[in-house]
Amino acid sequence: MRQTATADGGSTTGRVTRREFLWRGGAAAFGAWALGNALPLNTRAAANQQRPNVLFICVDDLRPELGAYGRNYMVTPHMDRFAEEGRLFQRHYVQAPSCGPSRYALLTGRHPVREHPVSFRNAAFDLYEESVAPQSMSEHFRAHGYHTTLIGKVTHTPDGRRGGQDVRENREDNPPQTPGWDVLDTPAGIWNDAWSAFFAYAGGKTRTRGETPPVEAADVDDHGYPDGLIADAAIGHLERVAQQEEPFFLAAGFYKPHLPFASPQSYWDRYDRDAIELPEHREAPANVDGDISLRAGGEMFGNYDHEGRDPNEDDDHARRLIHGYRAAVSYVDQQVGRVLEAVDDLGLRDNTIVVIWGDHGFHLGEHGMWGKHTLHEESLRAAFLMRTPEMAEPGVTTNRVTASVDIYPTLAELCGIPAPQHLEGSSFAPLLHDPGASHEDPALGMWRTGGNEGMTVRTDRYRLVRWTPQDDPDTIVQIELYDHNNDPGETMNIASEHPEITERLLEKLP
Repeated sequence: MRQTATADGGSTTGRVTRREFLWRGGAAAFGAWALGNALPLNTRAAANQQRPNVLFICVDDLRPELGAYGRNYMVTPHMDRFAEEGRLFQRHYVQAPSCGPSRYALLTGRHPVREHPVSFRNAAFDLYEESVAPQSMSEHFRAHGYHTTLIGKVTHTPDGRRGGQDVRENREDNPPQTPGWDVLDTPAGIWNDAWSAFFAYAGGKTRTRGETPPVEAADVDDHGYPDGLIADAAIGHLERVAQQEEPFFLAAGFYKPHLPFASPQSYWDRYDRDAIELPEHREAPANVDGDISLRAGGEMFGNYDHEGRDPNEDDDHARRLIHGYRAAVSYVDQQVGRVLEAVDDLGLRDNTIVVIWGDHGFHLGEHGMWGKHTLHEESLRAAFLMRTPEMAEPGVTTNRVTASVDIYPTLAELCGIPAPQHLEGSSFAPLLHDPGASHEDPALGMWRTGGNEGMTVRTDRYRLVRWTPQDDPDTIVQIELYDHNNDPGETMNIASEHPEITERLLEKLP
Protein backbone atom coordinates (compact mmCIF):
# COMPACT_ATOMS: atom_id res chain seq x y z
CA MET A 1 0.00 0.00 0.00
CA ARG A 2 1.45 3.36 -0.92
CA GLN A 3 0.76 6.78 0.51
CA THR A 4 -0.98 9.43 -1.59
CA ALA A 5 -1.66 13.03 -0.72
CA THR A 6 -5.21 14.28 -0.17
CA ALA A 7 -6.72 17.55 -1.39
CA ASP A 8 -6.28 19.22 1.99
CA GLY A 9 -2.55 18.47 2.12
CA GLY A 10 -2.85 15.42 4.34
CA SER A 11 -2.43 11.86 3.26
CA THR A 12 -4.31 8.65 2.96
CA THR A 13 -3.17 5.13 2.34
CA GLY A 14 -4.55 3.35 -0.67
CA ARG A 15 -3.48 1.41 -3.70
CA VAL A 16 -3.80 3.10 -7.09
CA THR A 17 -3.55 0.57 -9.87
CA ARG A 18 -2.38 1.33 -13.38
CA ARG A 19 -5.66 0.33 -14.89
CA GLU A 20 -7.66 2.54 -12.56
CA PHE A 21 -6.00 5.65 -13.96
CA LEU A 22 -4.88 4.53 -17.39
CA TRP A 23 -6.14 6.90 -20.07
CA ARG A 24 -8.89 8.07 -17.72
CA GLY A 25 -10.48 11.45 -18.25
CA GLY A 26 -10.28 14.13 -15.61
CA ALA A 27 -6.75 15.34 -16.28
CA ALA A 28 -7.91 18.84 -15.33
CA ALA A 29 -8.76 17.66 -11.83
CA PHE A 30 -5.35 16.06 -11.41
CA GLY A 31 -3.59 19.17 -12.67
CA ALA A 32 -5.61 21.41 -10.38
CA TRP A 33 -4.74 19.20 -7.44
CA ALA A 34 -1.05 19.35 -8.32
CA LEU A 35 -1.09 23.14 -8.57
CA GLY A 36 -2.84 23.48 -5.23
CA ASN A 37 -0.59 21.10 -3.36
CA ALA A 38 2.88 22.04 -4.58
CA LEU A 39 4.77 23.53 -1.64
CA PRO A 40 5.66 27.22 -2.01
CA LEU A 41 9.32 27.49 -2.86
CA ASN A 42 9.96 29.64 0.23
CA THR A 43 9.05 26.68 2.43
CA ARG A 44 11.48 24.28 0.76
CA ALA A 45 14.18 24.52 3.41
CA ALA A 46 11.78 23.45 6.15
CA ALA A 47 10.95 20.27 4.26
CA ASN A 48 14.47 18.87 4.02
CA GLN A 49 15.14 17.09 7.32
CA GLN A 50 17.98 14.91 6.08
CA ARG A 51 16.09 13.45 3.16
CA PRO A 52 18.26 11.35 0.84
CA ASN A 53 19.70 12.85 -2.31
CA VAL A 54 18.83 11.40 -5.71
CA LEU A 55 21.29 10.89 -8.55
CA PHE A 56 19.32 9.79 -11.61
CA ILE A 57 21.46 8.58 -14.54
CA CYS A 58 19.66 8.14 -17.88
CA VAL A 59 21.32 6.17 -20.68
CA ASP A 60 19.79 6.43 -24.14
CA ASP A 61 18.88 3.19 -25.96
CA LEU A 62 20.43 0.97 -23.27
CA ARG A 63 18.99 -2.49 -23.59
CA PRO A 64 20.09 -5.05 -20.94
CA GLU A 65 23.46 -5.29 -22.67
CA LEU A 66 25.75 -5.36 -19.65
CA GLY A 67 27.94 -8.02 -18.14
CA ALA A 68 25.72 -7.84 -15.05
CA TYR A 69 22.80 -9.06 -17.17
CA GLY A 70 24.75 -12.16 -18.12
CA ARG A 71 26.15 -10.73 -21.36
CA ASN A 72 29.63 -12.05 -20.73
CA TYR A 73 30.96 -10.58 -23.97
CA MET A 74 30.28 -7.02 -22.76
CA VAL A 75 33.03 -4.91 -21.20
CA THR A 76 31.06 -2.82 -18.68
CA PRO A 77 32.99 -3.01 -15.40
CA HIS A 78 31.52 0.10 -13.77
CA MET A 79 27.84 -0.68 -14.16
CA ASP A 80 28.60 -4.33 -13.36
CA ARG A 81 30.19 -3.24 -10.09
CA PHE A 82 27.23 -1.00 -9.38
CA ALA A 83 24.93 -4.03 -9.81
CA GLU A 84 26.95 -5.83 -7.14
CA GLU A 85 26.37 -2.92 -4.78
CA GLY A 86 22.71 -2.34 -5.56
CA ARG A 87 19.70 -4.01 -7.12
CA LEU A 88 19.57 -5.15 -10.74
CA PHE A 89 16.03 -5.35 -12.13
CA GLN A 90 15.98 -8.28 -14.50
CA ARG A 91 12.59 -7.48 -16.00
CA HIS A 92 12.08 -3.77 -16.19
CA TYR A 93 9.85 -2.44 -18.99
CA VAL A 94 9.32 1.00 -20.46
CA GLN A 95 5.89 2.19 -21.59
CA ALA A 96 6.75 3.09 -25.19
CA PRO A 97 9.63 2.11 -27.49
CA SER A 98 10.74 5.68 -28.22
CA CYS A 99 12.63 8.37 -26.33
CA GLY A 100 9.90 11.01 -25.94
CA PRO A 101 6.94 8.97 -24.69
CA SER A 102 9.16 6.69 -22.60
CA ARG A 103 10.68 9.64 -20.78
CA TYR A 104 7.24 11.22 -20.47
CA ALA A 105 6.04 8.09 -18.65
CA LEU A 106 9.07 8.15 -16.37
CA LEU A 107 8.87 11.84 -15.48
CA THR A 108 5.10 12.07 -14.99
CA GLY A 109 4.37 8.59 -13.69
CA ARG A 110 1.66 8.30 -16.35
CA HIS A 111 1.27 6.28 -19.50
CA PRO A 112 1.22 8.10 -22.84
CA VAL A 113 -2.35 9.26 -23.33
CA ARG A 114 -4.44 7.42 -25.88
CA GLU A 115 -6.58 10.38 -26.90
CA HIS A 116 -3.55 12.46 -27.89
CA PRO A 117 -1.51 11.07 -30.82
CA VAL A 118 1.38 13.41 -29.99
CA SER A 119 2.01 11.48 -26.77
CA PHE A 120 3.10 8.46 -28.80
CA ARG A 121 5.76 10.54 -30.47
CA ASN A 122 8.39 12.90 -29.17
CA ALA A 123 6.72 16.09 -27.95
CA ALA A 124 4.86 14.17 -25.29
CA PHE A 125 4.47 17.02 -22.84
CA ASP A 126 2.68 19.17 -25.41
CA LEU A 127 -0.52 17.20 -24.98
CA TYR A 128 -1.39 19.01 -21.75
CA GLU A 129 -2.58 22.56 -21.34
CA GLU A 130 -0.91 24.50 -18.55
CA SER A 131 -3.81 24.08 -16.14
CA VAL A 132 -4.03 20.30 -16.45
CA ALA A 133 -0.42 19.16 -16.78
CA PRO A 134 0.65 16.59 -14.19
CA GLN A 135 3.57 17.49 -12.01
CA SER A 136 6.76 16.05 -13.36
CA MET A 137 9.03 14.19 -10.99
CA SER A 138 11.62 16.98 -10.91
CA GLU A 139 8.92 19.62 -10.39
CA HIS A 140 7.46 17.63 -7.49
CA PHE A 141 10.83 17.09 -5.83
CA ARG A 142 11.72 20.75 -6.31
CA ALA A 143 8.46 21.81 -4.67
CA HIS A 144 9.28 19.60 -1.70
CA GLY A 145 12.68 21.03 -0.89
CA TYR A 146 15.07 19.48 -3.40
CA HIS A 147 17.61 21.37 -5.49
CA THR A 148 17.09 19.99 -9.00
CA THR A 149 19.67 19.87 -11.80
CA LEU A 150 19.42 18.55 -15.35
CA ILE A 151 22.49 17.74 -17.42
CA GLY A 152 22.23 16.07 -20.84
CA LYS A 153 19.27 14.10 -22.14
CA VAL A 154 16.70 13.50 -19.42
CA THR A 155 13.57 14.69 -21.21
CA HIS A 156 13.24 14.09 -24.94
CA THR A 157 15.45 17.04 -25.82
CA PRO A 158 19.22 16.63 -25.33
CA ASP A 159 19.50 19.58 -22.94
CA GLY A 160 16.06 19.82 -21.31
CA ARG A 161 14.94 22.77 -23.43
CA ARG A 162 12.25 23.01 -26.08
CA GLY A 163 13.03 23.77 -29.69
CA GLY A 164 14.67 21.87 -32.48
CA GLN A 165 18.08 22.02 -34.08
CA ASP A 166 17.17 25.14 -36.05
CA VAL A 167 14.72 26.86 -33.68
CA ARG A 168 15.76 26.93 -30.04
CA GLU A 169 13.72 28.22 -27.15
CA ASN A 170 14.86 28.94 -23.63
CA ARG A 171 11.93 26.96 -22.23
CA GLU A 172 12.02 23.72 -20.32
CA ASP A 173 10.92 20.49 -21.94
CA ASN A 174 8.63 19.91 -18.99
CA PRO A 175 4.88 19.97 -18.37
CA PRO A 176 4.17 23.71 -18.61
CA GLN A 177 3.31 24.56 -15.01
CA THR A 178 6.19 25.71 -12.83
CA PRO A 179 9.88 25.11 -13.51
CA GLY A 180 11.03 21.59 -12.85
CA TRP A 181 14.73 22.38 -12.63
CA ASP A 182 16.75 24.88 -10.65
CA VAL A 183 19.63 24.38 -13.08
CA LEU A 184 19.85 23.25 -16.69
CA ASP A 185 23.50 22.94 -17.67
CA THR A 186 24.34 20.74 -20.65
CA PRO A 187 27.76 21.26 -22.26
CA ALA A 188 27.93 21.27 -26.06
CA GLY A 189 31.67 21.71 -26.50
CA ILE A 190 32.95 22.04 -30.05
CA TRP A 191 29.51 21.00 -31.35
CA ASN A 192 28.13 24.40 -30.23
CA ASP A 193 24.60 23.26 -29.34
CA ALA A 194 23.08 20.23 -27.66
CA TRP A 195 21.19 18.94 -30.72
CA SER A 196 24.40 18.85 -32.74
CA ALA A 197 26.24 17.24 -29.83
CA PHE A 198 23.57 14.57 -29.50
CA PHE A 199 24.30 13.36 -33.05
CA ALA A 200 28.03 14.01 -32.72
CA TYR A 201 30.94 12.74 -34.72
CA ALA A 202 34.51 13.53 -33.74
CA GLY A 203 35.97 16.92 -34.53
CA GLY A 204 32.79 18.92 -34.01
CA LYS A 205 30.85 17.30 -36.85
CA THR A 206 27.21 16.29 -36.54
CA ARG A 207 24.75 14.13 -38.43
CA THR A 208 23.53 15.01 -41.87
CA ARG A 209 20.42 12.93 -42.49
CA GLY A 210 20.98 10.21 -45.03
CA GLU A 211 24.60 11.15 -45.64
CA THR A 212 26.68 10.47 -42.53
CA PRO A 213 27.53 6.90 -41.41
CA PRO A 214 25.81 4.95 -38.63
CA VAL A 215 29.15 4.17 -36.92
CA GLU A 216 32.43 5.91 -36.21
CA ALA A 217 35.62 5.01 -34.34
CA ALA A 218 37.90 8.02 -33.91
CA ASP A 219 41.37 8.18 -32.38
CA VAL A 220 40.34 10.61 -29.64
CA ASP A 221 40.13 10.52 -25.86
CA ASP A 222 36.86 10.39 -23.89
CA HIS A 223 36.32 14.11 -24.38
CA GLY A 224 36.41 13.72 -28.13
CA TYR A 225 32.70 12.85 -27.90
CA PRO A 226 30.08 14.69 -25.80
CA ASP A 227 29.43 12.08 -23.11
CA GLY A 228 32.84 12.82 -21.63
CA LEU A 229 31.72 16.44 -21.23
CA ILE A 230 28.43 15.37 -19.66
CA ALA A 231 30.33 13.32 -17.07
CA ASP A 232 32.53 16.34 -16.32
CA ALA A 233 29.47 18.55 -15.84
CA ALA A 234 27.76 16.00 -13.59
CA ILE A 235 30.86 15.68 -11.41
CA GLY A 236 31.19 19.46 -11.20
CA HIS A 237 27.59 19.83 -10.06
CA LEU A 238 27.98 17.03 -7.53
CA GLU A 239 30.92 18.92 -6.05
CA ARG A 240 28.76 22.03 -5.72
CA VAL A 241 25.56 20.47 -4.38
CA ALA A 242 27.52 18.38 -1.90
CA GLN A 243 28.18 21.63 -0.04
CA GLN A 244 24.50 22.62 0.18
CA GLU A 245 22.18 21.98 3.08
CA GLU A 246 19.17 21.14 0.94
CA PRO A 247 19.01 17.67 -0.65
CA PHE A 248 19.59 17.40 -4.37
CA PHE A 249 17.92 15.66 -7.31
CA LEU A 250 20.54 15.57 -10.02
CA ALA A 251 19.65 13.97 -13.36
CA ALA A 252 22.45 13.25 -15.83
CA GLY A 253 21.45 11.94 -19.26
CA PHE A 254 24.12 10.31 -21.43
CA TYR A 255 23.65 10.23 -25.22
CA LYS A 256 25.26 6.92 -26.10
CA PRO A 257 24.64 4.25 -27.19
CA HIS A 258 22.08 6.15 -29.29
CA LEU A 259 22.84 6.36 -33.00
CA PRO A 260 25.26 7.15 -34.48
CA PHE A 261 27.28 4.40 -32.80
CA ALA A 262 30.28 6.71 -32.45
CA SER A 263 32.91 6.38 -29.72
CA PRO A 264 36.69 6.50 -29.26
CA GLN A 265 38.69 3.78 -30.99
CA SER A 266 39.93 2.46 -27.65
CA TYR A 267 36.43 1.18 -26.84
CA TRP A 268 36.09 -0.54 -30.21
CA ASP A 269 39.39 -2.27 -29.45
CA ARG A 270 37.80 -4.04 -26.51
CA TYR A 271 35.81 -6.28 -28.85
CA ASP A 272 36.70 -8.82 -31.53
CA ARG A 273 34.28 -8.24 -34.39
CA ASP A 274 34.83 -11.72 -35.80
CA ALA A 275 33.66 -13.22 -32.49
CA ILE A 276 30.33 -11.38 -32.52
CA GLU A 277 27.45 -13.84 -32.75
CA LEU A 278 24.39 -12.71 -34.68
CA PRO A 279 20.92 -13.15 -33.16
CA GLU A 280 19.35 -16.59 -33.34
CA HIS A 281 15.93 -15.25 -34.35
CA ARG A 282 16.37 -12.95 -37.33
CA GLU A 283 12.95 -13.58 -38.86
CA ALA A 284 9.48 -12.27 -38.02
CA PRO A 285 7.62 -14.41 -35.46
CA ALA A 286 5.55 -17.26 -36.83
CA ASN A 287 1.81 -16.59 -37.18
CA VAL A 288 2.31 -12.81 -37.34
CA ASP A 289 1.69 -10.29 -40.10
CA GLY A 290 4.89 -8.27 -39.98
CA ASP A 291 3.34 -5.48 -42.04
CA ILE A 292 1.26 -4.69 -38.97
CA SER A 293 3.79 -5.06 -36.17
CA LEU A 294 7.27 -4.85 -37.69
CA ARG A 295 7.50 -1.58 -39.56
CA ALA A 296 10.47 -0.12 -37.71
CA GLY A 297 13.82 0.87 -39.17
CA GLY A 298 13.40 4.46 -40.31
CA GLU A 299 15.76 5.78 -37.65
CA MET A 300 18.56 3.43 -38.69
CA PHE A 301 18.09 3.37 -42.44
CA GLY A 302 16.48 6.73 -43.15
CA ASN A 303 18.92 8.83 -41.15
CA TYR A 304 22.26 7.20 -42.02
CA ASP A 305 24.18 6.18 -45.12
CA HIS A 306 24.86 2.45 -45.17
CA GLU A 307 26.50 2.57 -48.60
CA GLY A 308 23.92 0.21 -49.97
CA ARG A 309 24.60 -2.50 -47.38
CA ASP A 310 21.70 -4.31 -45.67
CA PRO A 311 22.58 -5.89 -42.31
CA ASN A 312 19.84 -8.48 -42.79
CA GLU A 313 21.66 -9.75 -45.88
CA ASP A 314 25.24 -8.69 -45.15
CA ASP A 315 26.54 -10.39 -42.00
CA ASP A 316 29.74 -8.35 -41.98
CA HIS A 317 27.72 -5.14 -41.90
CA ALA A 318 25.49 -6.57 -39.18
CA ARG A 319 28.57 -7.32 -37.06
CA ARG A 320 29.89 -3.82 -37.76
CA LEU A 321 26.69 -2.25 -36.38
CA ILE A 322 26.64 -4.52 -33.32
CA HIS A 323 30.33 -3.79 -32.75
CA GLY A 324 29.56 -0.08 -32.81
CA TYR A 325 26.71 -0.45 -30.33
CA ARG A 326 28.83 -2.45 -27.90
CA ALA A 327 31.73 0.00 -28.11
CA ALA A 328 29.32 2.87 -27.39
CA VAL A 329 27.99 1.02 -24.33
CA SER A 330 31.54 0.54 -23.03
CA TYR A 331 32.25 4.22 -23.62
CA VAL A 332 29.21 5.34 -21.65
CA ASP A 333 29.98 2.77 -18.94
CA GLN A 334 33.29 4.55 -18.37
CA GLN A 335 31.54 7.92 -18.04
CA VAL A 336 28.95 6.53 -15.63
CA GLY A 337 31.80 5.03 -13.63
CA ARG A 338 33.47 8.44 -13.31
CA VAL A 339 30.25 9.93 -11.90
CA LEU A 340 29.78 7.04 -9.47
CA GLU A 341 33.37 7.43 -8.28
CA ALA A 342 32.69 11.12 -7.57
CA VAL A 343 29.74 10.13 -5.36
CA ASP A 344 32.12 8.10 -3.22
CA ASP A 345 34.94 10.65 -3.26
CA LEU A 346 32.57 13.39 -2.08
CA GLY A 347 31.23 11.30 0.79
CA LEU A 348 27.73 11.18 -0.67
CA ARG A 349 27.17 7.43 -0.85
CA ASP A 350 25.59 7.07 2.59
CA ASN A 351 22.80 9.54 1.82
CA THR A 352 22.25 9.26 -1.94
CA ILE A 353 19.87 7.09 -3.92
CA VAL A 354 21.42 6.28 -7.31
CA VAL A 355 19.41 5.13 -10.32
CA ILE A 356 20.72 3.93 -13.69
CA TRP A 357 17.88 3.78 -16.22
CA GLY A 358 17.75 2.90 -19.90
CA ASP A 359 14.89 4.67 -21.71
CA HIS A 360 14.09 1.62 -23.89
CA GLY A 361 15.74 -1.28 -25.64
CA PHE A 362 16.98 -1.63 -29.20
CA HIS A 363 16.79 -4.40 -31.80
CA LEU A 364 20.18 -5.46 -33.13
CA GLY A 365 18.87 -7.77 -35.83
CA GLU A 366 16.29 -9.67 -33.78
CA HIS A 367 13.21 -10.28 -35.95
CA GLY A 368 15.16 -8.58 -38.74
CA MET A 369 14.76 -5.21 -36.98
CA TRP A 370 17.42 -2.55 -36.39
CA GLY A 371 15.90 0.01 -34.06
CA LYS A 372 13.46 0.30 -31.20
CA HIS A 373 10.00 0.96 -32.59
CA THR A 374 8.29 -2.38 -31.95
CA LEU A 375 6.30 -3.91 -29.10
CA HIS A 376 8.66 -6.84 -28.70
CA GLU A 377 10.84 -7.65 -25.71
CA GLU A 378 13.96 -6.22 -27.37
CA SER A 379 12.36 -2.76 -27.58
CA LEU A 380 10.49 -2.55 -24.28
CA ARG A 381 12.89 -4.25 -21.89
CA ALA A 382 15.58 -1.85 -20.71
CA ALA A 383 18.47 -1.85 -18.29
CA PHE A 384 17.54 -0.65 -14.81
CA LEU A 385 19.69 -0.67 -11.67
CA MET A 386 19.25 1.09 -8.36
CA ARG A 387 21.16 1.56 -5.11
CA THR A 388 19.87 2.95 -1.83
CA PRO A 389 21.93 3.72 1.28
CA GLU A 390 20.28 1.05 3.44
CA MET A 391 19.47 -1.56 0.80
CA ALA A 392 19.04 -5.10 2.05
CA GLU A 393 20.79 -7.92 0.17
CA PRO A 394 22.81 -5.73 -2.22
CA GLY A 395 23.91 -7.54 -5.34
CA VAL A 396 20.86 -9.80 -5.42
CA THR A 397 18.81 -9.49 -8.60
CA THR A 398 15.04 -9.15 -8.59
CA ASN A 399 13.02 -10.96 -11.24
CA ARG A 400 9.76 -9.13 -10.55
CA VAL A 401 8.16 -7.32 -13.46
CA THR A 402 8.47 -3.56 -12.97
CA ALA A 403 7.68 -0.57 -15.16
CA SER A 404 9.07 2.93 -15.64
CA VAL A 405 5.85 4.47 -14.31
CA ASP A 406 6.67 2.76 -11.00
CA ILE A 407 9.86 4.78 -10.49
CA TYR A 408 8.24 8.13 -9.59
CA PRO A 409 6.12 6.71 -6.71
CA THR A 410 9.07 4.62 -5.53
CA LEU A 411 11.42 7.58 -5.26
CA ALA A 412 8.73 9.67 -3.58
CA GLU A 413 8.23 6.97 -0.96
CA LEU A 414 11.96 6.50 -0.37
CA CYS A 415 12.45 10.25 0.02
CA GLY A 416 9.50 10.72 2.35
CA ILE A 417 7.46 13.06 0.18
CA PRO A 418 3.78 12.55 -0.73
CA ALA A 419 3.10 10.93 -4.08
CA PRO A 420 0.79 12.93 -6.37
CA GLN A 421 -2.61 11.37 -7.01
CA HIS A 422 -2.14 11.35 -10.77
CA LEU A 423 0.48 8.59 -10.65
CA GLU A 424 -0.45 5.38 -12.46
CA GLY A 425 2.40 3.21 -11.25
CA SER A 426 2.93 1.59 -7.88
CA SER A 427 5.98 1.75 -5.65
CA PHE A 428 8.39 -1.16 -5.77
CA ALA A 429 10.24 0.01 -2.64
CA PRO A 430 9.67 -3.40 -0.98
CA LEU A 431 11.91 -4.95 -3.66
CA LEU A 432 14.79 -2.85 -2.38
CA HIS A 433 14.42 -4.48 1.02
CA ASP A 434 13.54 -7.94 -0.27
CA PRO A 435 14.27 -8.78 -3.93
CA GLY A 436 11.68 -11.54 -3.77
CA ALA A 437 8.88 -9.36 -2.42
CA SER A 438 5.56 -9.20 -4.22
CA HIS A 439 5.00 -6.67 -7.03
CA GLU A 440 1.99 -7.86 -8.94
CA ASP A 441 1.18 -5.12 -11.47
CA PRO A 442 1.97 -6.12 -15.06
CA ALA A 443 3.84 -3.74 -17.37
CA LEU A 444 1.86 -2.01 -20.11
CA GLY A 445 3.33 -0.69 -23.34
CA MET A 446 2.03 1.07 -26.43
CA TRP A 447 3.03 2.20 -29.91
CA ARG A 448 1.51 3.41 -33.19
CA THR A 449 2.77 2.49 -36.63
CA GLY A 450 1.35 2.09 -40.12
CA GLY A 451 -2.07 3.43 -39.11
CA ASN A 452 -2.45 0.89 -36.31
CA GLU A 453 -2.26 1.22 -32.56
CA GLY A 454 -0.60 -1.49 -30.52
CA MET A 455 -1.13 -2.16 -26.82
CA THR A 456 0.86 -4.76 -24.93
CA VAL A 457 0.88 -6.24 -21.45
CA ARG A 458 3.85 -8.12 -20.02
CA THR A 459 3.21 -10.43 -17.08
CA ASP A 460 5.56 -12.77 -15.28
CA ARG A 461 5.15 -15.39 -18.03
CA TYR A 462 3.40 -13.89 -21.04
CA ARG A 463 3.44 -10.98 -23.44
CA LEU A 464 0.18 -10.16 -25.20
CA VAL A 465 -0.09 -7.56 -27.97
CA ARG A 466 -3.32 -6.21 -29.43
CA TRP A 467 -3.38 -4.21 -32.68
CA THR A 468 -6.32 -2.05 -33.76
CA PRO A 469 -6.71 0.62 -36.47
CA GLN A 470 -6.13 4.09 -35.03
CA ASP A 471 -9.47 5.26 -36.43
CA ASP A 472 -11.36 2.14 -35.33
CA PRO A 473 -10.21 1.03 -31.85
CA ASP A 474 -13.03 -1.52 -31.55
CA THR A 475 -11.72 -3.64 -34.42
CA ILE A 476 -8.83 -5.98 -33.66
CA VAL A 477 -6.58 -6.68 -36.66
CA GLN A 478 -3.97 -8.81 -34.87
CA ILE A 479 -3.41 -10.43 -31.48
CA GLU A 480 -0.04 -11.83 -30.46
CA LEU A 481 0.68 -14.04 -27.46
CA TYR A 482 4.16 -15.19 -26.45
CA ASP A 483 5.03 -17.63 -23.68
CA HIS A 484 8.36 -16.58 -22.17
CA ASN A 485 8.75 -19.81 -20.27
CA ASN A 486 9.06 -21.67 -23.56
CA ASP A 487 9.82 -18.92 -26.08
CA PRO A 488 11.92 -16.08 -24.61
CA GLY A 489 12.75 -14.85 -28.10
CA GLU A 490 9.06 -14.27 -28.95
CA THR A 491 9.36 -16.32 -32.12
CA MET A 492 5.94 -18.05 -32.08
CA ASN A 493 2.57 -16.33 -31.75
CA ILE A 494 0.35 -18.79 -29.87
CA ALA A 495 -2.75 -16.62 -29.38
CA SER A 496 -5.02 -18.88 -31.46
CA GLU A 497 -3.88 -21.95 -29.53
CA HIS A 498 -4.65 -20.49 -26.10
CA PRO A 499 -7.87 -18.48 -26.28
CA GLU A 500 -8.45 -18.62 -22.53
CA ILE A 501 -5.07 -17.04 -21.74
CA THR A 502 -5.54 -14.52 -24.54
CA GLU A 503 -8.94 -13.42 -23.20
CA ARG A 504 -7.64 -13.13 -19.66
CA LEU A 505 -4.76 -10.92 -20.73
CA LEU A 506 -6.89 -8.80 -23.03
CA GLU A 507 -8.85 -7.77 -19.95
CA LYS A 508 -5.72 -6.13 -18.58
CA LEU A 509 -5.59 -3.72 -21.53
CA PRO A 510 -7.67 -0.52 -21.62
